Amino acid sequence: MTAVTFRRMRFDVDSDVPFQWNPANPGSGLMANMISFIAVGFERYLVLAVKDALRTMTDEDLRAEAEVFLAQESQHSAAHRRHVNGLIAQYPGLGPVLDRVVSGYEELFAAQPLKFHLAYIASLEATFPPLFTFMIENRDRLYNGDTRVASLFLWHYVEEIEHRSSAQIVFDGVVASRWYQMRMLPRSMSHILAVSRELADGFREAVPEEDMGVDPRVATGEIWRTETLTRLPVVNRFFTAPYRTTFEGIPSRQLLRLVAGLVRSQSPTHHPGDVVAPDWFHTWMDSYAAGEDMAHFYGVGSAPAARG
Repeated sequence: MTAVTFRRMRFDVDSDVPFQWNPANPGSGLMANMISFIAVGFERYLVLAVKDALRTMTDEDLRAEAEVFLAQESQHSAAHRRHVNGLIAQYPGLGPVLDRVVSGYEELFAAQPLKFHLAYIASLEATFPPLFTFMIENRDRLYNGDTRVASLFLWHYVEEIEHRSSAQIVFDGVVASRWYQMRMLPRSMSHILAVSRELADGFREAVPEEDMGVDPRVATGEIWRTETLTRLPVVNRFFTAPYRTTFEGIPSRQLLRLVAGLVRSQSPTHHPGDVVAPDWFHTWMDSYAAGEDMAHFYGVGSAPAARG
């Protein structure tokens, strides 16, 4: 069993938070909003699947792992739901967008067996340690916006890294077939990409472009095409991005390390628990233990200490 702690958190992300909460990097702000919408549907799906899995578990350590995993994920879903509700209050057209995300996961849950759900969850959660480590390490460029939203996301990323082993432990304990997980990987990833594309289309319909600050396609697969073209030698002489790219200013070697980590995360011999947590993970944990205000810990409007 991994060392995971449930923390009761509350973030004041309501209708006072602007849709584009991160004007210094609108692509990152938009990507975070999309993550909030996905989190509501995905984490509800996760909770349903792991609750079903708990009914099959007899090993007490496995049950304890699943239960604390559920507790953290349920709270993540509630926090993102609060954020999403605040955005819907400002742009009612986003309500049907959220409904489509949730119903898409409900349909997936009804259509597939438990072992598929656990494989989907384990595969997606395995991408989080390298992805969220990258986000944390580049927080000054990606999350230097409204402290209420920035603090919510960085808390979420820290806890995802904390329970990075949980989804794989649950899958291995119930299904115990990494090859099945690999076979289901294309179906799992195509589903999450389809959700992202649908979200981008929904945002474009519901939110005026001037309020978004950037075309929502920069937060989906387009982000990688644009980043690649602006960084490739020779090619970048003939290509100019029509907007500031989300990862502008972040060294290419860090992006290559991220891509390598994402690829490695899907290897049948990989275990997410082997990924080393970034230094700032411990800064966050120590600050929480010291009783600091973690709901306003980072970003514009946080306490003046630079937070590492």
